[in-house]
Amino acid sequence: MNARTYGPVTRIILLAWLPIVLIVLWFVVSAQSTSVFWPPLSTILAKFGDWAASGTLWSSLAYSFGNYFMALILATVVGIGIGTAIGLMPRAGQVLSPYLDFFRTLPIVVFVPIVILTLGVGRGPKVFLIFLACVWPILLNAIEGVRSIQPSVFETARSYRIPLALRIRRVVLPGAAPQIAIGLRLAISIGIVMLVVSEMYGSTEGVGHFILQSGQRFQLAQAWAGTLLIGVIGWLFTALYMFGEHRVLVWTRQDAETRRSGRVSKGDKS
Repeated sequence: MNARTYGPVTRIILLAWLPIVLIVLWFVVSAQSTSVFWPPLSTILAKFGDWAASGTLWSSLAYSFGNYFMALILATVVGIGIGTAIGLMPRAGQVLSPYLDFFRTLPIVVFVPIVILTLGVGRGPKVFLIFLACVWPILLNAIEGVRSIQPSVFETARSYRIPLALRIRRVVLPGAAPQIAIGLRLAISIGIVMLVVSEMYGSTEGVGHFILQSGQRFQLAQAWAGTLLIGVIGWLFTALYMFGEHRVLVWTRQDAETRRSGRVSKGDKS
């Protein structure tokens, strides 16, 4: 059965209607709230406006997401590089598999106080913690992506004596790209969580620091504003990434559609 396709405007409407309904519902339901824990949405938005007008919002965003993108780029380079190398060396993969399974099960959050106490409260420890959280999904999915390539593809490349660097660039990375894309998508979300957590320990600036300080001062409307901002930015990053992924990896869907059509044709003949 062919999936029904929609135009860009229709897709935007289908994606946007539920968040819009929920925001309007929140606005109406919370309008008369007198609870300090659940302030009206209008109050939260007003505090967000004050935060933006003060100028500290922009400096906090620049600090937090400067660290975030630096760590994400490092994690992408390291994760794809090491993951591809391990995927191309099955014996090394077998040796390293128990260690990889051990380290990926460790909750990175427990390292936050240790790293902050060891490396200090500057930018470096926060970049390191976000990197540590992001690198595992990218690395593990890169390994799986390389392993999922059919052995006949490697044999063909070797039979034509294609140099290793060219083989990696033209055969291995494109073949592993769909799985690597999944790892990157996971890393984007995990990195934002670690961004906030890392700034809640020994930080003097950033969005996570603002949320923590607001909570400790019982300024819950400001804390809500910071939390919602992180949620919206996380959603926006994921949506932009999926849009880019959809366009870059269009060939994988075309291949899948071709294989599906082939199976349907064989079924019709039988």
